[in-house]
Amino acid sequence: MQKGKFIVLDGIDGVGTTTHSQALKAWLEKQGYAVIWTQEPTNRRIGSLIQELIKSDKTSPITDALLFAADRNDHTENIIKPALAADKIVISDRYVEASIAYQTAAGVDMSWILELNKFVTQPDLTIILDIKPEIGLQRKTKLEDKFENAAFLHKVRNIYLQRAKMQQYPIINTNRSISQVQTEIQELIRSIL
Repeated sequence: MQKGKFIVLDGIDGVGTTTHSQALKAWLEKQGYAVIWTQEPTNRRIGSLIQELIKSDKTSPITDALLFAADRNDHTENIIKPALAADKIVISDRYVEASIAYQTAAGVDMSWILELNKFVTQPDLTIILDIKPEIGLQRKTKLEDKFENAAFLHKVRNIYLQRAKMQQYPIINTNRSISQVQTEIQELIRSIL
């Protein structure tokens, strides 16, 4: 009988979290699993506000951190926990590590971000997808938000890699074919199912 599992794919802009999380969902469904795909920011009210606000520099890094934490709490309570309680696999395109990496790179104290997010559900597996920022940005069809610049993303990437080492998260280089990367992700998922 399936027990609910919570899997997160995280990484900088253009690394492929959306492509690979959706491909993972399709693969798991072919194996017969019940899967919920979700992402942050969400399409719920707070997440929609964030999506609008990050297109400009009108909010401070602290406001961003508070908004992302509020969206994540709403996400956890209304999407993640109910799906896990129903023994579904939840795949999230980004989660807490995104706030830690992006808001810390913007100058917010990491320990405060961790404190803000201490009540949310912890993933069973967080996978950090990695690529050089210049390559990630080339993959994007258009640059839409204030975080999408190479100098800033170098800081973000370094924090992701430090956190991955500290938390022992697997790191997967996505500067390869989608099928090669997806095979590596699927091997990691098999180990927790």
